[in-house]
Amino acid sequence: MKIAVFSATGDQGIAQVREAAAQGHEVTAISRNPTRADLPEGVTPLAADYGDHDSLRRAMAGAEAVLLNLPSTSFQAAEPLLAAVRVIAEAAAGSDCLKVLVFNTSMPVPAERMGIAAQDARLEMREILMESGAPVITMQPVVYIDNLLQGWAWPSIERDNLLYYPHAETLDVCWISHADLGKLMVAAAGRPDLAGRIFDLGGAEAIRGPDLARRLSKVWDMPLRFESMPLDTCGEIMAEVFRGVATLDADVLAREMTKKYAWYNDPDDRPFFVDMGPVLKELPVEMTSLEDWAARQVLPARAG
Repeated sequence: MKIAVFSATGDQGIAQVREAAAQGHEVTAISRNPTRADLPEGVTPLAADYGDHDSLRRAMAGAEAVLLNLPSTSFQAAEPLLAAVRVIAEAAAGSDCLKVLVFNTSMPVPAERMGIAAQDARLEMREILMESGAPVITMQPVVYIDNLLQGWAWPSIERDNLLYYPHAETLDVCWISHADLGKLMVAAAGRPDLAGRIFDLGGAEAIRGPDLARRLSKVWDMPLRFESMPLDTCGEIMAEVFRGVATLDADVLAREMTKKYAWYNDPDDRPFFVDMGPVLKELPVEMTSLEDWAARQVLPARAG
C-alpha cells in the first residue's frame, strides 16, 4: 500500500513511518525537512509545509492511505493549522486513489467544546475532516509514556529520582507509547471499512502514579517516587520549556495548560482511561507492556 505520513520526522510520525516500512508498505515521509530524520531504507522523503497549501496537495498525490499527524495547538495559534486541515480534507475528498485518511489527534478530544483551546481546535479539525466526504478514521491517544523522557518531566527524574507529573495519585492513566500508536495507525490504514469511526486509544493497562514510579524503578534501577505536580506549576513549567518555540504568549500558554490538565484529572470524565478491548478486536495489534517499553529506552542521562 502507498502510505503518506505527515509530520513524519516528529516523535509520533517517525514511529508510524518505521512501522509502515517494516510491514513492507511503500512509504512517503512528509515533513518540512524530511532528510533530518534517520528514515528506514526505501522510504521516500518529501518536503511540504502546512503553510504552503500547494505542497500539501502535491504530497497527497497518489497516496492510498494518509496518516495525518499535526503540530500541537497547545503552544501555537490554531488557525494556520485549521486552514491546512481544510486543504487536506478537500484533497482527500477529491482523490481517486485514497482509500482512507487516519487522523491522529495526539490527545484526548471531548465530544463537545469545553473552552480549552487545544482540545477545541482538535475537535474542529476532526469535524472538518469527517464532514468533508473523505474516508476518515480518527485516532485519539490519551497520553504518551514517552513524555516521561521529555524536557518537562525528565529533569526531576534524573536530578531527584522524582516522577513529578500533573496527575492526581488516584488517577487511572492508560499510557500509550509512540510505537504502539504507530502499530494502530498502520493497522487502521488497512481498514477503510472503519471510515467514520473514532477510536480512543490507550496502553495495555491503567496505571496510577505511585505504581508507575514503583514499576519504572525496578526496570531503570532508580529509587523513583511519585509526586503530583500542582496544575499551576505545570502551566509555568510548560511555558518555560517551550519559550522560544511557542507562538502563544507565555501567560496564555500557562493558563491553557492548567485548564487542560484540570480536565485530564476530572474523576467523572476520566479522559485518560480507555478500555482497549473493543479497539483491539477491530485493530488486533500486540500492545507493549510498561516494563518492555521501559527496558527499550535509552535514557537521556545514560545517552549523554
